[in-house]
Amino acid sequence: MPVKKTESFQATLGRSLRKLKDDFGACGLKLSTEDAAMTIDQIKFWADLSLLPVVVKIGGPNARNDIKQLVPLNIDGLIAPMVESPYGLENFISAVKDFTTPMQFGRLNKHINIETITAVKQLGDIMNAPEAKFLDEITIGCSDLSGSMKKRTMEGSVLNRVARAVNKIQSKKITVSVGGGIQPDSIDGFLKKVHPDKFNTRVVTFDVVAGEKYNQAVAEALRFEILMLEHDARQGFITRDEEKFRIKELKKRLK
Repeated sequence: MPVKKTESFQATLGRSLRKLKDDFGACGLKLSTEDAAMTIDQIKFWADLSLLPVVVKIGGPNARNDIKQLVPLNIDGLIAPMVESPYGLENFISAVKDFTTPMQFGRLNKHINIETITAVKQLGDIMNAPEAKFLDEITIGCSDLSGSMKKRTMEGSVLNRVARAVNKIQSKKITVSVGGGIQPDSIDGFLKKVHPDKFNTRVVTFDVVAGEKYNQAVAEALRFEILMLEHDARQGFITRDEEKFRIKELKKRLK
């Protein structure tokens, strides 16, 4: 009986993923050993289940043990959080090279997060560093950025900073994504203001297509994240207390 329940729940997860991909244009999943504190076994489960490309945010630009354990998994890329300088980028690229063959290094997508006012101010220097040629994508983390500015996420001064950073990254022909506090009721106005190539909820990434509306897509992604938490609590990947707290936060964003 427990096996059947697990199989049934996994089938539900698969259907939800298929719906995100086919009906709403989801283009990837973003997992994390950093903010979500996911274990390697947990990441392996989702990477093997996913119908979408999977990238994983590591514990820091030089989180070498994360990189070592993640490279053999069925993942498509790595994200270095809190890159605030060219040196942070150099550390990330160097660490990835140390734990990959040349073929693996070329295959893996390499992303960084820009998520503090310090990083935004250093963005030009970061993108002019020699290691920037290896970058496939840069994500701007709006929640952390606004926190570092002591502002609310959707405040005008924050959005202006994000929009300028998006434009600067795109001028270097690097794909740019935005994330952090994405909600169904504000997503479309947010995208009109900052014009990224992609956006992501905590887990699900979408390509931005001109003229599309994304409020329903975000709602569906948040519902999928709730299913993920329910599954991970059943499997012992997270505690029941963590499940309840994080689901409560997601439901606030769905209101």
